[in-house]
Amino acid sequence: MNIAIILSGGVGSRFGGDIPKQYVDLGGQMVIIRSMRPFAELQYVHNIIIVADESGQERIEEELLKEPQISEKILGYASPGKNRQLSIYNGLKYIEELGLKDAVENVIIHDAARPFVSEKMIEECFEALNDHDGVMPVLPMNDTVYFSRTGTRVDELLNRNTIFAGQAPEAFNYKLYLKANEALLPDKILEIKGSTEPAILYGMNIAMIKGNPGNFKITTTEDFELAKQRIL
Repeated sequence: MNIAIILSGGVGSRFGGDIPKQYVDLGGQMVIIRSMRPFAELQYVHNIIIVADESGQERIEEELLKEPQISEKILGYASPGKNRQLSIYNGLKYIEELGLKDAVENVIIHDAARPFVSEKMIEECFEALNDHDGVMPVLPMNDTVYFSRTGTRVDELLNRNTIFAGQAPEAFNYKLYLKANEALLPDKILEIKGSTEPAILYGMNIAMIKGNPGNFKITTTEDFELAKQRIL
């Protein structure tokens, strides 16, 4: 059994406005609905868990009344944590609360504010899990990359061929990834910035697959304008 965990707990402080970016209308559909649809349509994903606060849950439920194909895959909602990784952990623990720990083989984690993920990328994530503990899409670094200890002067030129930018969704063996997160409790998990970081620290075997520049996260109003151009 494979479960998608959709992260929708962010408040969108950099986006501004009264509504968090994942609940804004984008071409007639809420951003989070666009983000969830490919997961709902794929046979690889059996169910979906959403991490969202109560107000977000109400917004989503109202929208799901118009989306039976997505709605039928929703298992329920987990509460957001103090940071992104604790939100993920709450989603992982919610699987346990539902009594599904032994039934779930893999989890795939995605941002509600990343509405252009493709079914192809999701499929490739699950294919990579056949012989890896986890997988993440990555993008090559096209610009020259430098290292600075102080942020005020260049100390070293880095080999950009060995440096990659990570994207979502990221997929993992559920039981191993749960242990990887629990190993960071209670405090170290608060320092985690990326979903794959706990897996690497735990020694999991993580594959990289080709990412897509179009699979960007809406963070600023400029990102949202770009997203509107994408769907014209």
